Amino acid sequence: MAVADYIQLMKLRIDALLLLVAAAGYVATSGPAVDPTRFGLLMASGLLAAAGASATNHYLDRDIDSLMRRTRARPLPQHRIDPPAHALEFGVSFLALGLGVAGFGINVLTAAMIGLGYAVYIGVYTLGLKRSHVSNIVIGGFAGSCPALAGSAAAANAISLPAALIAILVFLWTPGHFWALAYRSRDDYRRAGLPMLPAVRDERTSAWAIAGSTAILAAASIAFVFTSAFDIVYMVVAGVAGAILLGLTAKFLWTPNAETAWAGYKFSGVYLALVLVGIMVDAVVRIPV
Repeated sequence: MAVADYIQLMKLRIDALLLLVAAAGYVATSGPAVDPTRFGLLMASGLLAAAGASATNHYLDRDIDSLMRRTRARPLPQHRIDPPAHALEFGVSFLALGLGVAGFGINVLTAAMIGLGYAVYIGVYTLGLKRSHVSNIVIGGFAGSCPALAGSAAAANAISLPAALIAILVFLWTPGHFWALAYRSRDDYRRAGLPMLPAVRDERTSAWAIAGSTAILAAASIAFVFTSAFDIVYMVVAGVAGAILLGLTAKFLWTPNAETAWAGYKFSGVYLALVLVGIMVDAVVRIPV
């Protein structure tokens, strides 16, 4: 057993993005009145639960991970954690700790939103749809929206309009982001028998699906400006980042291949991070449109 293998189970890069979603939900709800203790507990509970969900996913997907080039070097396919049940125990323990910190340290609603994210990711996506239906990432992607709701719950013990819009933004962002990755690795997904859209549809259909999903995301992000939730800082960041994302998507649609799909995938993560940071800055400075 190596500590590094258990750290790999946690998928810290994904955890960091989920924590940024939670932070945006909190700050968009609280404005500049951030309670350092509650915010710190939100980050701690969110990290524990997200890491627990990732470790649980590693355990449940160990068979298909061994079939895919992208994942076959992970600890369980390589038998570096043995027996595999240790990964499940690790994941469930971290989830329990995260829920305990949120429930006792913040409030029950925060714990419920964190628990909902775990339930959707593991129950709906990993166990329910990932191996059975092409809608897997569309529906299962709601798991990534739940941290925004948890952030709002931590700030106000309620779900605010800005947090709900962040949740919608993440939900709309998820399909195009992961379809771009799946397009680049579609042979891997076919080898594993996973019905991710680019693995079961032809290249042109997949390219249009990615482009359409991205266009809906960009349009929705701008439409949010017409609510009372966000102001000019958000509008500028969402507009500029969205234009770059649409430009990369247009390049992919014109020349669909692994390289253009990968370029769109990489910037898509940056896009979401930029918009989330823009939301937090917007909530603090509040410059009306």
